[in-house]
Amino acid sequence: MKGKKKPVRLRDIALKTGVSVNTVSRALRDKPDVGEKTKTMIVHLAEELGYVIPQQTPSANKIPMIGVLVQDILNPFYAKIVEGIEHVLWQERANFLFGCSYRQEVREQDVFSFFVEQKVDGLLIGSVVNSDYVLEKLMAANIPAAAFSQRFKGCGVDYVITDNHHGAFLATEHLLKLGHKQIAYIAGLDTQTSAQERLRGHKDALTDTGIGVDPHLLRFSDNTIESGYYLAKDLLQSVDNLTAIFAYNDLVALGAFRAIREASLVVPTDISLVGFDDIVFAEFFEIPLTTVHQPMVEIGRKAAEILFEKIHTGNEYEVQQIVLKPRLTIRSSTSICRDL
Repeated sequence: MKGKKKPVRLRDIALKTGVSVNTVSRALRDKPDVGEKTKTMIVHLAEELGYVIPQQTPSANKIPMIGVLVQDILNPFYAKIVEGIEHVLWQERANFLFGCSYRQEVREQDVFSFFVEQKVDGLLIGSVVNSDYVLEKLMAANIPAAAFSQRFKGCGVDYVITDNHHGAFLATEHLLKLGHKQIAYIAGLDTQTSAQERLRGHKDALTDTGIGVDPHLLRFSDNTIESGYYLAKDLLQSVDNLTAIFAYNDLVALGAFRAIREASLVVPTDISLVGFDDIVFAEFFEIPLTTVHQPMVEIGRKAAEILFEKIHTGNEYEVQQIVLKPRLTIRSSTSICRDL
């Protein structure tokens, strides 16, 4: 007995035409911002492949409302993510509601409940404090959603993230190649998958080199400048012969930089410093920061495209879980270990 023929999806048409899924979706909905030549090509191919073009209904002309939840409005990382999201929202002529949890679980729940009350058409979700709560509410509300910078484990939630394990491995490997052995890591919140994966990447790089993991060189931050400052001060006071610090993100690295300077030490002569994200200010630090670059705008754009594909196609949609590759951006904050 032959299996049931797999239905044609927007992604299939996009691959054959060489345009984005978002462009295919807009062409099939006869949106004016898609060129006539491109639109004709897409429609003809869709018909040839047997794709059933959905009929426009009065509700299809409604302006979509999207909820965007982030964790820290002060972090430039999220500003670049929202830049990518906004590009797609503009194409879709959609509005959005913006909410920030400030890493507080109660605030996170309030924002999420507000989005549900407002009957948003879709949700874009950044890192969250309580993923179990968010997943439970998503299932109950039946709202299309996609996550960015957060990987929800063991469920069918769409997400776009950077390979956090690989990024942390690259950062630690860079310091090891410079001869550093006393490398402290100021990690992120251990409730977040990104923090868990970066910690694993850091540990794997140490283990592969044969140095091993020293728990005395590990601290856990709340991802802020302030925590980076106080935790770096503690490391500098309590660890002998420390030569390098790897920070969970660039904000934590900025706090660590201040602590290093207050200790009358010099970056990178005394302490090499590495961040993660490559926010817009990283290259303008007093000592330009070596950091792991995340394609932030692309993360936001892809997450928004996935969400609108889900909104426009309903049950035909397949879950997409995209992992983008980071790269190490080497600047002046790292150098050969002083002990060599």
